[in-house]
Amino acid sequence: MPQANIYSEAVDRALGSDGQPPQPLVIGLSATERDSVLEQSLFSPDRQLPTGELADWAIVLIDLGKDAAVMASVVAVETAVRLTPPESPDLPFVTKVLTELHVWENSTKGIEDLRKLGDLWWDLTRNPPQSANTPLGEAAVMAWIVAGYDPEGWGNPPEDPVKLLEWLNEAANNVTAVVDVFSCVQQAVGSENESSMVQSVRLAVCKWRKTVMA
Repeated sequence: MPQANIYSEAVDRALGSDGQPPQPLVIGLSATERDSVLEQSLFSPDRQLPTGELADWAIVLIDLGKDAAVMASVVAVETAVRLTPPESPDLPFVTKVLTELHVWENSTKGIEDLRKLGDLWWDLTRNPPQSANTPLGEAAVMAWIVAGYDPEGWGNPPEDPVKLLEWLNEAANNVTAVVDVFSCVQQAVGSENESSMVQSVRLAVCKWRKTVMA
């Protein structure tokens, strides 16, 4: 079953899981309260906050946890890619990051998988192409941060299964970076594509729920 969370009823209503037609996500926070939570969650303090329903989904995903946030982040970037002109110079970089994230998502998430995920860090932080210095390129990097960990700060994951779980809870506790992902994709695709971004996140949350209920 999905983990208990304080927004479960709001998510049920938004997804139509309560037997009623899907509704806009309403989490019961004022705009000021919501923005305060988002500001505290940003990895990059100078980055603008996500807005609209996507901002509410960011808060919900922090509550739902890492797996849900990773799935939503990847899907959000993929949606932004589909809305980006094919000649955009940042697409090769973004596509490479997405490919690696899919490898991680579909892996057993063992020690070697974690090391491979950590290896991607060097490509993202050591001389990335200038063409990736765009909102979409930043969205891809932030999606990796939601999923990954910093091997410079944490080194190789431990072999012991018990220690590994403890290590992951610290080293890969980056779920709040979903706020930055949503901020970047909104900048990348513009407000006119807001509904497409929200729908993609809704579908990701639906998919996540099915995986945890299986």
